[in-house]
Parts: sequence; C-alpha cells; structure tokens
Amino acid sequence: MGVKEYNPQSASDARPAPRPEPVPERLRIGLMLALGLPLTLLSFVLVVGIEQTIQIGSPSALAIYYHVAVIFALIVGINFGISRASGGRVACSRAELLCLYSMMNIGGCFACWESLGTLLPAVAYPSYMASTRTDASWLKPVMAALPDWAVVKDPSAALAVFQGGTFGDVWHAWLVPLLAWSAILATLFGMYISLTRLFWESWTFHEKLSFPLTELPLQLTQPDATIWRSRLFWCAFAAVALFDILNGLHSIIPSFPAVNLKVTYINTSPVDPAMQAVGAFPVTFHPLMIGIGLLLRTDLLFSTWFFYLLGVAQTYFAGLFAMAHGSKYVFLGNSPGLLAQNFGAIVILGGSVVWNARRVLLARVGAARNGNRGAIADFAVLAGGSLVLIAAMCFLGLTVWLAAISVLVVLLLAIFVSRLRAELGLPVHNLQFMGPDGPITAVFNGNGLSQHTQNAFGALFAVTRSQQGHPMPFLMESAYMTQRVKGPASRMWAVLAVTGVLTIFIGPWIVLKMLADTGLERVGYNASISAAGWTAVKAYMLGQHLQDYGAIAQMGTGAVVTLFLISLGRFWISSPFHPVGYAISGSWGTGMVWTPFLIAWGIKSLALRYGGAKALRSITPIALGLILGEFAAGMIWTLLSYVTSAHCYQVWLY
Repeated sequence: MGVKEYNPQSASDARPAPRPEPVPERLRIGLMLALGLPLTLLSFVLVVGIEQTIQIGSPSALAIYYHVAVIFALIVGINFGISRASGGRVACSRAELLCLYSMMNIGGCFACWESLGTLLPAVAYPSYMASTRTDASWLKPVMAALPDWAVVKDPSAALAVFQGGTFGDVWHAWLVPLLAWSAILATLFGMYISLTRLFWESWTFHEKLSFPLTELPLQLTQPDATIWRSRLFWCAFAAVALFDILNGLHSIIPSFPAVNLKVTYINTSPVDPAMQAVGAFPVTFHPLMIGIGLLLRTDLLFSTWFFYLLGVAQTYFAGLFAMAHGSKYVFLGNSPGLLAQNFGAIVILGGSVVWNARRVLLARVGAARNGNRGAIADFAVLAGGSLVLIAAMCFLGLTVWLAAISVLVVLLLAIFVSRLRAELGLPVHNLQFMGPDGPITAVFNGNGLSQHTQNAFGALFAVTRSQQGHPMPFLMESAYMTQRVKGPASRMWAVLAVTGVLTIFIGPWIVLKMLADTGLERVGYNASISAAGWTAVKAYMLGQHLQDYGAIAQMGTGAVVTLFLISLGRFWISSPFHPVGYAISGSWGTGMVWTPFLIAWGIKSLALRYGGAKALRSITPIALGLILGEFAAGMIWTLLSYVTSAHCYQVWLY
C-alpha cells in the first residue's frame, strides 16, 4: 500500500470550522428613547426624593445606584418573559438592556445631592442669607459683583428653596440662572462624551482594564442566565437580604433583635491631641461593599486600606508632635494636608493616563486630519466646550489664564475619576474639595488674586467641589459594556447624548419644584454644604486665605510619592502598592470602605492561595448575591419610607 499524497485542501477541510463572529446586537434608538427617558426621569425623581425631600438614604453616594440596580433586575426579568413568549422578536436585545441601565445611571448622577442637589441651594444661598440674617450683609456686594445668571437675586425665589413656596410664583426668577447653569453642565457633558470616545479604546483594548463595576449588569443579562441559576448567588442574596430585613425591623421595633454593624465610629480621646487630630475613626461592615471588593484586584484592595491607614497614621503623629491643625477634609490651611497630597498624586496619575494613551490619541488626531467625522467632532467639542467654559468663568470674574487652568483641572479630575472606576472599581469616590479653587488659591493667592476671582470660585464651587455624581465614569462603563456585547457604539452615543442633555435641562426644574414643595429647612437640610463656596469667599475677605506654602509642599510630596510608586511597579511587577490607593487616601469615602475592602482582600488572598482560579471563579456569584441582596432589601425599606413618611432602615450609608 502506497503513502497517500498530501492534499492541503483536504487537510484544511479536516480542521474544525472557525467560530462564527457574534452577530452585532441591535439597538433601536426610538425604542430606547421611548422606554429609557421615562426610566431616566424616574431615576432622577427617586434620587431627589430619597436624598433631599425625604432624606431616607444616599443612593448616589455609591458608584452603583441601588435603585437603578433593582429596577434593572426587574426589567431583565420582564424582558426574559417577553422574549420567551414572543420568540425573541419583541424583547430588548442585551445591548438595549445595558443602554437602559446606562440611561438610568445618567439620570441618577445629575440628581445626586452633590450635583444639582448642591447647585440649586448654592445658587439661592447668598440671597437667602442676605435677606434673613443681619450678619450676612457681606454677601450683598458679592451678589452685586456677579452676573444675574450666576445666582438668584430675588429673595422670595431663594426663600422658596429653603423654607418652601409656590413654584408658580418663583419660577420666572429662576429662569435665567437655571438655563445658564444647565448650559454649562451640558457643555461639560458634551466634553465628557468626547473624552470618553478618545480614551475608551486605549483603556479597553490596549491596557485591558477590567471595569469591575460593570460585572453586575453584564452578568444579569447573560444570554444563558448563568447567574440566575447559581445556588451560590441565591444563598448570598438570601443571607444578606435577611440581614437587612432583621435590622430594618429593629429600626421600627427597637426590641426586635438585630446585628447592625454598618458604621461604628471609634470616638477620640478628649485629652489625647493625637487622637483629636485623627477625629472619629470609622470601622464599617457593609456586606455590599464586601461584595464589590470581591470583584476587585487584590493589589488595589490592599492599596486602598493600606494607604488609608497610612494617612490616619500621618494625622496621628502630626497631632502627637503638635503639628496638626485645620480640618483634614479641607484643602487649605491644614496639616498633614492629605487632600493636597492626593491632588498632587492625581495630577501625576492623570498625566500618566494621557501619556499612556498617546498613541491612540495621536491616531485620532490623524483620523481627524484625514476627514473622520467622529474624530473631528470629538476634538471640536473639546475645543469649543473649553472656550465656552473659559468665557463663562471670565464673566464670573476669573482672568483668562485662571479660567483655562480651572478647565484643565476639571478635565483632569474627570479623567482620573473615570480611570479610578475603570481600573479600581472604587464604589465611593466623592474626592471633595479638590476643585481648581483650592490649588489655585494655595499657589497664587499671595501674588494678588482679586476679590472677583474669589467670587467666581464661590459661584463655581457647587459644580467642582465633588466628583461623586460624575457622568463620565458611567459613559466609560457604557462604552465598555456596549463593546463587550458587540452593540452599535454610534447609536449608544446618540441615545446617551440625548438623555444627558434632556436631563440637564429638565432636571433642575424638577428639583426646584420638589424643593419648593418641601422646603429644605423643614427636613433638616445641612446648609453648610451649599454654603461652603460662599464661606470661602468670606474667609478671603477677612484675609484668612493667604498663599499656602504648606499646601504647595504637600502637593509636591504627593507628586513625588506617586512617581516613586509608579517606578516601583515597573521594577517590582507584583508590587501591592498601587498609586491609585495613595491618591484616594484622604477621601472621606475611602474611610467608609477601608474595612470591607480589608475583609475582601483577606478572602480573595486566601481563596487564591488555597483554591486557585477555581475558587476565585466561585467568588463572583457570591459577590453579586451580596450586592443585589442588599440593594433589594434596601429598596424595600426605601419604598416603605416613601409610603409611611417614616425614616426606616438605610442600606447605605448608616
């Protein structure tokens, strides 16, 4: 028998057929707007009600909004039933479900009490105080120096927000300020979309960031419904839901047994200066935070709790050696200046993000030169938006160069907080008091910044003070999820752009109506939040904010330490010291999660050591069960609070 001649064609036929490319998911713009916009407004109204007019929780203090997660889970279940009944012809595709999830998040982030929830009271605060307090006469020249659109100058319109009033009687006084601030927010939103489109390819394809917080919606919408059939998921869900139900019953019936370990503050010694400097030290036990931590990388978990405790140690020793002064949650005039150190770290990390993405950015520049309309639009929106913001800041009282620096800081913070979510998945990232006013005042105030400059910073403070209700991380996560399910990115951008702009222009009027119907003072609103920017203006008028060389040194220290940590990671591949953990070490939000992250780090480290990859895979359904179980129980108590007007148990924060 002879040897059979080799036939390349037959050999090719013998190989297994390649897997077919996934069919692109459909995304119907009309359907998304018809279904998504009502859901977006529902999300918006729920956040305003929960956080401000009833004050029964803080859903927007998390990066995953619990009301959105619960509503989304219900939508997924309903969609599954429709799909089974119609053979998949009528139901939403996976890309459409994820788009609805993103739309509800956009609504929630603008309703956040650290976004529009702070902006409207801040816009009303000067007129309100000047008309009700004899010791607030200093606000009158401030209001006179600001343009009419920057603040509400009608006292009755300002009083309506704090003491209640009739919407129909005051809306006309709010018309110009709300339209102006909506235009500023819409400009920022457009720039955030452009930044996301420029960076997401580098983060997703080249750096392969994990986007941990997208695991929940992606798992809930898996075509094979794996997570819904997981016993580990349902066991964790039931255990933590029972935990919150029992604690909720205890909040109504004090004699009912409970194990409420959510937040415990270790009180400071009244005589020990070191502990006085540290202040109340939080030890928390949030099952949902442990669940989120189980989705994160061990080095990032370690760095979060390690550098937070390192910051506490800095404060302790500063107090021990009588070097501590000022509030640790204020940028200027304090030692050891953790926020200033964090800002220096953010500048370095933000710059490194841009540097690492330089090839992709240069490719987009080349595409724009070659006539790519998407690339041209991205750069045009960034350039045009920057000019609009600089012009608005100049009208408020900044010089052109200070306005340009301020815009640069705002965009740098947007890139950093988005990277923070994409890489670390940090569920709480308020990063308060790191807007442009602190660093600029620290560096330049001794060289003659004018009163007009401080007035402008006071007006801008509500927009720049916190990064908690930031839309860009949601945009970045939406781009990642759309890419994961092979959805049409261009349609997703169109839907989210319409959603954001409509929310920005409609939302403030909803907030005004709800606040006027309630009156913030009637529900115990903490006016110091909306007053913070104007309080800084008063401090400047009294000569209390001079050039702060201490803050300059602290920012420099933060930059140097971050450069060292970046270099350490290049020489020591398995280094557990991630510089992002250092950059958030002084944040109040980090204090709320360091204990759960320590627990999650211990669980994952032990699972990896003794169980390997198989054990790590089994952790995911447990983590998702912990998260969704707490969210479901929290939503039950929230709805009960709505119905009874009683303050029931809060799943987050206390």
